[in-house]
Amino acid sequence: MRRDIKIALERIRRDIDHARRDLASASKTWVDSTSKFVQDRAPKVSATIDETLEKTSETFKRTMNTIDAQTKTQQVKLLRAYRSFLLKQVDVIEKRLKRLKE
Repeated sequence: MRRDIKIALERIRRDIDHARRDLASASKTWVDSTSKFVQDRAPKVSATIDETLEKTSETFKRTMNTIDAQTKTQQVKLLRAYRSFLLKQVDVIEKRLKRLKE
C-alpha cells in the first residue's frame, strides 16, 4: 500500500512538472506572439495617426480660410460653432483618456 502511494505521488509530481513546463512554454509563446503583433502593428498605427493629424491640419487651414472670407458677423458665428464642435471632440478624447487611466 505504501509503495502504491509513493508511485502515485511520483506520477502526480511528474504530471505537475510537465504541466508547469507546458504552461511556461505556452506563456513564452504568448509573450513572443504578442510582442511580434505589437511590433508589426505599432508602425502602422503610428503612420495612421500621423496621416490623420496631417489631414486634420489641412482641414483646419481650409476651414479658417473659408471663415476668413466671410463678414465679421458671420466669422464670429462660424468660429463659435467651430469652437463648440472642437470642444465636443476634446470632451470625447478626455473621457477616453480617463477610462484608459482607470
